[in-house]
Parts: sequence; C-alpha cells; structure tokens
Amino acid sequence: MDFARLAEALGGETLAAEAGGRSELAPFVLRSGTGPEVHVYPELEEGACVGAVFAVLRADAAETPRIVLRAEDALDRGGKAVGLNRELQLGDPAFDAAVYVESEAPDALVARVLAEPAARAAAVALVRGPAREVQLGEGRVTARLSATQLAEATVAEALLASLRALAAAMAVPKDMPTRGELVRRRSVGHIFVIAFAWLVTLGLAVLLRPPQVLAWGPVFGALGLGGLLWLVVLAPLGLILRGAPDSLRWFTLSAAAFLLTTPFAGMKLALWANAALDRGPEVAVRLPVELVDRSETLVVVDVVGLEVGRTSTRLAVPMDRVVGTLPKAPESLSLTTRPGALGWSWLVDLRP
Repeated sequence: MDFARLAEALGGETLAAEAGGRSELAPFVLRSGTGPEVHVYPELEEGACVGAVFAVLRADAAETPRIVLRAEDALDRGGKAVGLNRELQLGDPAFDAAVYVESEAPDALVARVLAEPAARAAAVALVRGPAREVQLGEGRVTARLSATQLAEATVAEALLASLRALAAAMAVPKDMPTRGELVRRRSVGHIFVIAFAWLVTLGLAVLLRPPQVLAWGPVFGALGLGGLLWLVVLAPLGLILRGAPDSLRWFTLSAAAFLLTTPFAGMKLALWANAALDRGPEVAVRLPVELVDRSETLVVVDVVGLEVGRTSTRLAVPMDRVVGTLPKAPESLSLTTRPGALGWSWLVDLRP
C-alpha cells in the first residue's frame, strides 16, 4: 500500500506538502473524537516510501528526555547476565520480560512515566506486535511501520490503538530533567580514557619498527600474543563501560575498534621485546643471495639456505640495518643474527 492510499484507508487529513514536494507523500493527521491526534510521516529512501512514522504529540513532554522501549532480545538478556547491561525493572513480569528500556533519565523518573498499568500494557502490545521500538519524550510518542506492514491496514489500526493508549496513560513528572540538563551531567571521562588507549595501540601498530625476524613462524606467534593482548584489553573495557542499558552495544563497538589495532600493536611489541631483551651472542654467516629490489630506504633480497626446508627466504631489510655499501649485483652477503629473547632469530645487520 502506498502512502497516499494509507491516508485514505485510515481516514487521514492530508497536511500541506512542502514546496516542491510530492503530494502523494504529504504527511497526514488522524483525528479521533476524544483521543489524541496522530501525525503520520513518510519515511523516504532515495525518493521511495519505505515506511511510515506515527507520532502522537504531547506538548507537556516537550522537554522530557527520550525513553526508548523496544523488544527485549537474547543479546539484551545476555548483556544483563554477564553484568554489562543494567536495565530498569518495573516489577511487572509481562513488561519486564517483553520490553527493554533505554534512557538517560534517572530510573525513578522513568518508572513514574510508566507507572500506570495501561501504559505498560500498551507498550507490551506495541513491541510484541506491529512496532519493535517505541520512543517517548521530546514532545511526542512515536513508532514506525515498514512498507511491508503498511500493506495491511489492520496492522496500522492496531498500532494506532496501542500508541494512543500509551500516549494517554504515560505520565510526565514535573521534576523530570531536560535533555540538556542530562547532557551537562553526563560523565565523559571514560570516553577520553578509551580514546587515548586506542590511540596508543594505533600508534604502536603503525609507528613501532621492530628488527626483522628470519622466518614467518615468529611473526604469526607474535600476532597470537597480540590477540591475547586484545583479550586482556577487553576486561578493563567491560569494567569501564558496564552499568548502562546500552553497555553491550558500546562494548561491542569498542572491542571491534581495538581488534583493528591491538593484535598488531601486540605483535610489534613482542617482536621488539624479542630483540631488546636478547642477551644471546651475535652470529655472522655468509649466504648466497639474489637482489630483488633496492631503494633509498629498503633493500629486498632472496637468501638461499637461511631456513631449513626452504630454497630461499625473502628479506626486506631497512637501509639502517645495512652496513657498508652493497654491490649492484651481490652473489653473497654476510648476515649477522642473534637468537632472540623469545627464541625468534632476528637480523642485526646485513653486510657485503
């Protein structure tokens, strides 16, 4: 059902379309004898209507901070079970099991907003039925239906009945702080701590240049240690972020961000420690080589006989590890190595 036909089916009064707007997508209002008006707006994506937003205006709740009521799912229950999420419980078994409450407002005030059984029953009917999420506050009560749901007028009618019931039954405490007041009270110190820690791991992953090891095995081993470091980081991350209704969401996003940097930072730290803490002797060996590439900062050579079981091993050696002047086409070069504190042999220098 297109948006214009929805307005006709529900008996809506079309509002004036914006200048240059399409009349078939003009919002409309639904009036009821004694019930509140419902304003309906199209949800557009690339010019096509993909849904509709139903809003009941509450002028007395214009300064009320947003309260989101949505269907509680397995992730929400899991977040509460592991101690990350903390959600308001109203003591109504049906509501507490079906509806997940998210808001920056104090729990005691949110509980007063939903104190009436009729408000909680309407919220349960909405999230279990046509709408998976309802938003209260900021002057309105809103819910959304997808284009597929709009195809059935009965779905919209069921949503309207519950939405009007919720808007009528919800309370607006006089001492409810405004959204601006909550923003001013919001603690942001932990955000700076997390951002600083992430920047440190990014810096280590990008800027740290440990000496080169002589095989791929140590690289993968060091990357495994970096993965363990990421798991270690998750513990304080969870402690910092826990205690809010949306803690699991922010923990997941933060963990994903650290996953992009921490394993590689840990890998480079392990390779750096392998060389920095090495107390083993230097060993010089001359081996046949084939020059692959040379630049002002790097020389790439294939070394024959460096690893057991491999014909040649390609090394990309920074020029600060090259001692002396290499010939244009060397047949052999002297490699100075040390055993490594973690048992990973690494290259000290390359000589002609």
